[in-house]
Amino acid sequence: MSATTVRRPGALLAIAAILGSCGGPEPSAVSNLDTTGILLVAIGEQVQSKPPNEALAQALSDALLQAEANGVDIGYPVIDPVSGELVVSAASQRGRELLQAASIPVPHRIRNVTHGAGELRRILDDVTFLGSRGVPDASLIFMTVPDQRDNRALIVISAMSRSLLDYLAAHYPPDALAVQVDPTFSITGP
Repeated sequence: MSATTVRRPGALLAIAAILGSCGGPEPSAVSNLDTTGILLVAIGEQVQSKPPNEALAQALSDALLQAEANGVDIGYPVIDPVSGELVVSAASQRGRELLQAASIPVPHRIRNVTHGAGELRRILDDVTFLGSRGVPDASLIFMTVPDQRDNRALIVISAMSRSLLDYLAAHYPPDALAVQVDPTFSITGP
């Protein structure tokens, strides 16, 4: 599933400046962290990769398959928007070894991450059931998607809810979570 984003020229320019100054898709600035430790993602921030050509598209697809097959040891891959290289994510030493042994036919590098894609997928799936468990403000959750850029589980909500963020941080590793508040989404859609 791909993220639905709202493109705003000013926000995209600001994001490009931030990414350019930090050298690519490394985790977002600490200043974007909520007091719970959950990353807050602004509307319009690109957290998933859009490959510029077929070779990178295929390499990204292969890297996503490898992450899914080795979800304990490998996190989400992303394309660095500045350098254009594929960035693959090692969540363990075994993951690093798997990535080093992989035949990746495009320029790439390996970054270290804390959480594997399997753990993040479980969080994304589990969050969709919070409403049935009676979690306060779970009805604000509109969508869950992988945050490839930050190697986190991105939860899109239609309004800010301190009680929901506190619940998420208490039940999942906060450094595995990102939240985007998008008031344009409601029960009737965007």
